[in-house]
Amino acid sequence: MIECDVCVMGGGPGGLTAAAILALRGRKVVVANVGPLMGYGIEGAFKSKSEFEITRHYLQSRFRPEVFGDSSPPAWQNVRAGIERSARGLNVSLEDRVRRLGVKVIGGHATFENRNTILVNDASVRASQVIIATGTLPRLLPGIEVDGHHIVTSDEIMGIDSLPESLVVLGGGVIGCEFAGMFAALGSQVKLIDTQDRILASEDQDISDFLSKAMARNGVEVMSSCRFKSLKVLDGVVHTRLANDDTLESEVILLAVGRTPCTQDLSLERVGVDVDDRGYIPTNLQMQTNISNIYAVGDVGMRNTPVDMALVHVAQAEGRCSAYHILGEDFNQSMDHIPYIIFSLPMVAGAGLAESVAREKYGKVRVGKYPFGRNHRAHAMGSPFGFVKLIVGPDGDDRMLGIRGIGRDADSLISAASIMIEQQLPYTYLLNSIMPHPSLMECLQGAASIISGDALAYEEDEEFPAEGQFPS
Repeated sequence: MIECDVCVMGGGPGGLTAAAILALRGRKVVVANVGPLMGYGIEGAFKSKSEFEITRHYLQSRFRPEVFGDSSPPAWQNVRAGIERSARGLNVSLEDRVRRLGVKVIGGHATFENRNTILVNDASVRASQVIIATGTLPRLLPGIEVDGHHIVTSDEIMGIDSLPESLVVLGGGVIGCEFAGMFAALGSQVKLIDTQDRILASEDQDISDFLSKAMARNGVEVMSSCRFKSLKVLDGVVHTRLANDDTLESEVILLAVGRTPCTQDLSLERVGVDVDDRGYIPTNLQMQTNISNIYAVGDVGMRNTPVDMALVHVAQAEGRCSAYHILGEDFNQSMDHIPYIIFSLPMVAGAGLAESVAREKYGKVRVGKYPFGRNHRAHAMGSPFGFVKLIVGPDGDDRMLGIRGIGRDADSLISAASIMIEQQLPYTYLLNSIMPHPSLMECLQGAASIISGDALAYEEDEEFPAEGQFPS
């Protein structure tokens, strides 16, 4: 029997964040984990972002032929080698930190024996508190078997042997849009199928429209309002049949149709932990399940907040929340305005309320939309395409309610605005601030100035280039 204060089931970002805080406060922590530490946080999320960085560096040279000349896409084997090198370096650093913290890691699948005892292979771990951080897996479609070669999910696509000549992406959400853009840029013929009438349907219409147009110009065929019917692999070719009986042929199909919580094999029924009809574990604001000494953090949990995104930084925040509650310390971080980045080409980023949601909640909100085409830094980067949109309250309410951006390095604008939204600061703080020049931060000031009437108002389609393709 291994005795400890806290047993963490799962070594993903949420579980490891909690383990680190607890260990630094002198608690004895055991982490039970299958596979590499950080799990999908490195094997999926990090590796896809590494591919994004490689791809956008290539795109910047491709779209500046007057400087770099004609350039060919990097070989897929070189891309994979670069991704693996980055991942190895991160893994080594992570393992070293966990060792220095004194956290004991046991490799193996963990299940509950009772509320204080966890079985990991042949070992029993007894703990006063338990944190479930087992994450999610890609959702699979009934009757379809993933083979890792022709039929893949986000777990397998980074490990395919060669760049597919043709790729069908099933799903127009975040994961589908990210991979569709990257593989098209590297040379695959990509078709993106989505059941919704527009991709990224959770975003405002103008974000979806801009991204759809950009992806089309970069070679992605976007097929909205299309329903999948069946697929089969014949002689190395994937035949994807749609509901209208059209059939698409491709070398590879990527299933990007959501994710499923890893709760089925934890023996939760032995201890009475509740799950919802999809298998997620409901929690309170302290990340406790219905069993007070058992917590759930990261993608596997479902807390009652306005935003519950499957994001690494959300999992880390929830890990901190659970750790501080176990320690009996206050945790004051707000979870109501989560900033996020979508690594599409071009990038999408946001924080706070979308314009459509803000209008439903507050009525006549004010919006300042500032195109990258007015910004000196965007032109210097060769990427004067996109916009930032600032959403503030109705007349008399100057609070920043939300921000959305699309274009190269849109994430650099979101971070500063996110803090202002969290602190409920008025947008007027931006008007007379001295912004560094040239920088994309000046777009924030420009959007604020449009709201105040001190800058030329946005004109329709001002964010679109007249011709040619979109750089990243």
